[in-house]
Amino acid sequence: MKLLKDVKVHAYPKVYDAIVVGSGAAGLFCASKLSQVGLNVCILTKNTADTSSTKLAQGGIAVALPVNDSPSLHFDDTVKAGAGLVDRRTALILVEEGVKRVIDLIRMGATFETDELGLLKFTKEAAHSVPRIVYYKDKTGEEVERALLDAYRGDIIEFAFVKELIIKNGRCYGVIFEKDGKHFTIYAPVVALATGGAAGLYEKHTNPDTSTGDGIAIALRYGAVLKDLEFVQFHPTAFVEDDTCFLISESVRGEGAIIVDSYGRRFMGDYHPLWELAPRDVVTRAIENQKKITGGKVYLDFRPIGEKGVDIYERFPTITEKLKQVGLDPKKDLIPITPVAHYYLGGISVDTFGRTNIKGLFAIGEASCTGVHGANRLASNSLLECLVFGERTAYGMYRDLRFLSLDFKKVSFKKISAFPSQNNLQVYTMKDLKKTMWEYVGIIRDGAGLTKAIDVFRQIIHSSSSFEVRNSAVLALAMAISAMRREESRGGHFRRDFPYEREEFKFHSTFTFQDLLNSI
Repeated sequence: MKLLKDVKVHAYPKVYDAIVVGSGAAGLFCASKLSQVGLNVCILTKNTADTSSTKLAQGGIAVALPVNDSPSLHFDDTVKAGAGLVDRRTALILVEEGVKRVIDLIRMGATFETDELGLLKFTKEAAHSVPRIVYYKDKTGEEVERALLDAYRGDIIEFAFVKELIIKNGRCYGVIFEKDGKHFTIYAPVVALATGGAAGLYEKHTNPDTSTGDGIAIALRYGAVLKDLEFVQFHPTAFVEDDTCFLISESVRGEGAIIVDSYGRRFMGDYHPLWELAPRDVVTRAIENQKKITGGKVYLDFRPIGEKGVDIYERFPTITEKLKQVGLDPKKDLIPITPVAHYYLGGISVDTFGRTNIKGLFAIGEASCTGVHGANRLASNSLLECLVFGERTAYGMYRDLRFLSLDFKKVSFKKISAFPSQNNLQVYTMKDLKKTMWEYVGIIRDGAGLTKAIDVFRQIIHSSSSFEVRNSAVLALAMAISAMRREESRGGHFRRDFPYEREEFKFHSTFTFQDLLNSI
């Protein structure tokens, strides 16, 4: 099922060995590996090449490199944080291969903080049993993005909005994208979706506005199986004021910052023995609950970091500069915080080499769902996943295309048709969709709210709204239905009408194209 109306599709002058959609860490690492073995690779990106969630990542990369750490210990922490749904096989791959991939990244030119002897420094974040996070100031993602862009040697087409896949007889042959108001086709025997997650579907979030789940929704419309769509990780500490919203890294708490309520009381011990370093879902709900109890705001107190002799401005230059711009000095002031949408745990179901159920179509990074995070991601495992499964997806793509001999001139395509019309002339905006997601599919959910959300998303899909809004509504609808089906609370999914984990729901959920047809 497609969302585009009949359009004139222009031929693009190149056929590539591989196409990667998305220029974050997962897409760049995968594309770099493919280009290193001599393949002709093209990256398509919705905005500029350096616009991605990767660039905004502050904390770092979790990796079992410290002398007092091991992949086994990292594995245990990952499983504990995942609320019973971590795929143990993929988690083992993550922690074991992650050591090699971070070393690869350093060899590609990425810089991390070191001590006076030149040895890597490590910091600690929530739910980690030891400090194992490698970092660069408070802008690790920016440094990773820089290194990967410098290392990549293939083509990049910026401001290319992928709208459709080219699928015939169950195989993907390429994509159709829009650039400068025109639609183009581009072909390759293997295509990887590294389009990022869906936190941008929410009114308050830490992602670029481009993170609206486009690739996930497109894959669903062409028959890819999606998994665990109900699980969204909300980051507990963000600064939100009017139209300003930015993340305050978990590493701030790892260095010693504490959370206090409007009375100045440190309360996290009431909710979890790890206090501020409890799993993110626990901290998020604790903050929301404490706001209701006190009727006031909740704050992050940086001052204990300074009391340990750490220069806050030097350790967190990006965060402290942003706070100064809004008139706050973390050395003196309490910083008001609120949880916001941060990371999407669901996505396109893949195997350990990034393959989807559609031949020739792969998915990596936040657009995919490997099961490695379960229902709640362990802090700083996301960039590690991009590296580990970016490498493995590159291998899967290379292996598959080696045995293919495709003549794209023989591939014919049907006309692109719109969704069935209900003569709904109402035009919805992305703002309408985001408000509905925040109110009814947000931190605290219930059956009544999810029902309202489902009705709204159905209307948007059949409306006269823009392609991007209707495409996003496809994923939003799938997320709301998945949340309705899971009648329990687990990790990043909390239902006030089913507030506890239930053993009968200890499984990965799936959502298919047939489920979509049945729901609209």
